[in-house]
This record gives sequence, structure tokens and C-alpha cells, in this order.
Amino acid sequence: MRSVQSQITWCIRAQWAMTIVMVSLITCFFAFGYRPTNQRRNALREEIHAKVGQLETNQARAQNLPGLAFDVERLRLKLDKVNKKLPKTPGLAEFINDTAQVSNAYGIKKLMHQQGMMRRQDLYGEIPIVMSFEGDFTNVFGFVRQLEEMQRLARVKQMTVKCKDGKAGQVDVSLTMNIYFSEL
Repeated sequence: MRSVQSQITWCIRAQWAMTIVMVSLITCFFAFGYRPTNQRRNALREEIHAKVGQLETNQARAQNLPGLAFDVERLRLKLDKVNKKLPKTPGLAEFINDTAQVSNAYGIKKLMHQQGMMRRQDLYGEIPIVMSFEGDFTNVFGFVRQLEEMQRLARVKQMTVKCKDGKAGQVDVSLTMNIYFSEL
């Protein structure tokens, strides 16, 4: 049998071994279990906080949607009133035929068209057109107004009106305008 002294020594060694094993287990648990889980939890809390802030921002923005929808509908109706077409192709021949018909209706004489260089923008293209014609001032005014009110989107950029040889009410007109088409 062992002596009491050897048993005490063995028990002390066993206690120290168990202490070292327990400290090692606690250290491993802290290093590989508790600390990474705690860091992950803190990261998730920060992410939740950020998402809650984003949600509140989006909810505040979403409350404006009915007003924006109303504005969009109002602008759509306004656009429908104007009802300008933006054709997919330049359609220059069609435009010239339309202007010739309108000029005949208003008694415009010597209508001449000169096409400029086509310019392509990001979402549309434009063709400058220089027109010259003559006629009675009121008829010229009606003709230009009809050009602006055509179904096709066209804008008068510059217009020069000169009295024709001293005749009352007769004018020579030089007009620069752009017609537009989409680039789809």
C-alpha cells in the first residue's frame, strides 16, 4: 500500500493537473467559443441597427409616394395634353410634306427647306432645318403657330421677319427650327 505521504503528493499533482486542464479549457472556450460568438453578436447588432435606420429612412420616403404618384399622374396628363410625338426615325420627308400642306393652307409662298447636320444626343437625335418663305404677316404668324402645334416634336429656334419691298403686311421670313426623334 501506498503511504499517506505518497497519496497526498499524488493528490496534489492531480489537483495541479486538473487545474491546468481546467484553465486550458476555460482559455480555449474563451478564445475559440465565447469571444468569436460575442464579436459576431456585436456585428449582428450593428447590422440590425443599420438596417433599422435604413428601414426608417425608407418608410419616411415611402410616405411621400402618394404625393409623388399624384404629381406623376398630373404631369402625365399634362404631357398627354401636349401630345407631342417623338418618332423613332427622323422622318424628314414626312415633316417637309406636313409643312408644305400647312403652308398651302395659309397661303405661304416660296417655301424652301434646307436640312442641317443631324446631331445625336444620349436619348434623342435632332435635325436643324432652315426654312425661308414669304406671305402676309397674319398668315405667316398662323403658319409658325401651326408648326409649333404639330403632332411631331419641333421647336423654332430663331426667326427673322423682314418687310417685303415696302408692301404693307407682306414679309420675308427666315426660320431655323429643330425636329427631334428618338434613338432607340
